[in-house]
Amino acid sequence: MTDKREFEAIFRRYYGSMYRLACRMLGSEAEGKDAVSDVFAQLLDRQVSLHADTLQSFLLTSVRNHCINLLARRQREQQHATAVVAELNATQTATDNELTDLLHDYIERQLPPLSQQVLRLRYQQELKYREIAEALSVSEVTVYNHLSQSLKLIKEHFKSLGYDI
Repeated sequence: MTDKREFEAIFRRYYGSMYRLACRMLGSEAEGKDAVSDVFAQLLDRQVSLHADTLQSFLLTSVRNHCINLLARRQREQQHATAVVAELNATQTATDNELTDLLHDYIERQLPPLSQQVLRLRYQQELKYREIAEALSVSEVTVYNHLSQSLKLIKEHFKSLGYDI
């Protein structure tokens, strides 16, 4: 794909079917748009040679694989989050109140405001990713990324304090 017009024509022709597939797989319009955009961005970056007879199959397969990767990543992060929360709830040398205070202090001092809001909405109000995205006017991918990064930082911080999380 060397020609900009050719790329735009491919985008217009196949975007709808790619978007519908991504929405079905991810369960979200915002994530569907992001997934299709990611696939087209990768195509531009890689300068892939596309063949007209296999183009639709290639594009749909690319979206499907991208969605599978996103879902697997989401599942790993959810498992990680569950493990972190479970570990924080486990009996440690400090009391539960001390751990909670350490956690809240770290969140307030070290995490950006949006990450703080995402954590509160997810774990205090128990909202789903979609509900958080709507409440904060961001995409579900943004919610996922903030949760993922925040949990990673929290885990690293508690490990540095000697807690095995």
